[in-house]
Amino acid sequence: MANLNIDFCGVPFINPFILAAAPSTDDREMIARGFDAGWAGAVLKTTTLETEEVSIAYPIMSSINPGPNMVGLHNIDLVSERYIQEIAEDILWLKQRFPQHQVIASLMGHTCDDWKQLVSIAEQAGADLIEASISCPQGATLEGEEAQGFMVSQDPRLTEKVTRWAIEAVQQIPVYIKISPGVTDITSIARAVELGGARAICAIDSLEGVGGVDLKTFSPLPSVQGYSSRGGFTGKAIKPIALRCVADIAETVHIPISGVGGIYNWRDALEFMLLGATTVQVCTAVMQRGYGIIRDLTNGLSNWLDQAGYDHVQQIIGLSIPKLTEHDNLPHGVKVISYINHELCIGCGLCYVACADGGHVAILYGSDRKVEVDPQRCVGCGLCAQVCPVPDCISIELFS
Repeated sequence: MANLNIDFCGVPFINPFILAAAPSTDDREMIARGFDAGWAGAVLKTTTLETEEVSIAYPIMSSINPGPNMVGLHNIDLVSERYIQEIAEDILWLKQRFPQHQVIASLMGHTCDDWKQLVSIAEQAGADLIEASISCPQGATLEGEEAQGFMVSQDPRLTEKVTRWAIEAVQQIPVYIKISPGVTDITSIARAVELGGARAICAIDSLEGVGGVDLKTFSPLPSVQGYSSRGGFTGKAIKPIALRCVADIAETVHIPISGVGGIYNWRDALEFMLLGATTVQVCTAVMQRGYGIIRDLTNGLSNWLDQAGYDHVQQIIGLSIPKLTEHDNLPHGVKVISYINHELCIGCGLCYVACADGGHVAILYGSDRKVEVDPQRCVGCGLCAQVCPVPDCISIELFS
């Protein structure tokens, strides 16, 4: 089978799959089960110093489409309630038992001194890498200036400054920076991270949002005794945003990327790697489906690499970047239309409704429930293929 070993920041991983910082990584015995299942590394839930009061109000989660079809998970969770000294004990415990797996400390500080202490403790405990989390709402005291009420990674100057703090505090192990998608231009933030000396970038963190509203009580969700707060939105729904950010960063900087955001299966992971990610991190899918999804990730990726003729996963990183271009550079003036496979069509009429009210009124739907495409009206927009419930029933092809 294809080789899934990967080098990230000079650190060897047995495969590209890493458990992201989350409740799934806030307990060493839970992480141990993840390692036993086959995960190559884990980012421990973000921690801070004991001087930072952390008190979480429960419940912390709500979602879109609760249940097996959940597409997005919203949480008002904070950093770990377990501080750096306790996390350091977990790092030591894990490294003693899993020397071939990579244990990553996720840290959050407010001042230069905070970062020095956090990084020093994590490194001495045996962490393999440091993930500096500047992508959660937090304050950072910078030369007497209070930068509170927004994420540090929304400002290139603050991003570079805090990156340097973390880099200067470390002795040997690599430091990479986790950044937020909630910015006007993520490439300016990526440049600041590279300029600050970080070895890599992790993108993206959750999107800030509101989980919904209880229509009986009018409380935003999740409701904590009738109240809620803005939180982080994760899961399948944010994947297109994460892919765009990873691609933008890959085109901008020369340091590797750890991609995260909506990865549920090996296809998702492969898309991230094709757009420039060296490793991928998974959070919500694990919380919903468990550590066992690693088997789909590794087996699926290995099988695809074999069938596509690649010997090593490193060979496919960034292959899709040259195919991502500006709209003006796309082939224009080429006539394409929808083609319907009548052997697969179930006559549901969903394509007809979508085209009539959201497309170009190019689909005919007779009393016999037979669907036909008017080639003179069809422009090949693709809407019908997206609403069709039958895989491969509708395709968009060159008109001849």
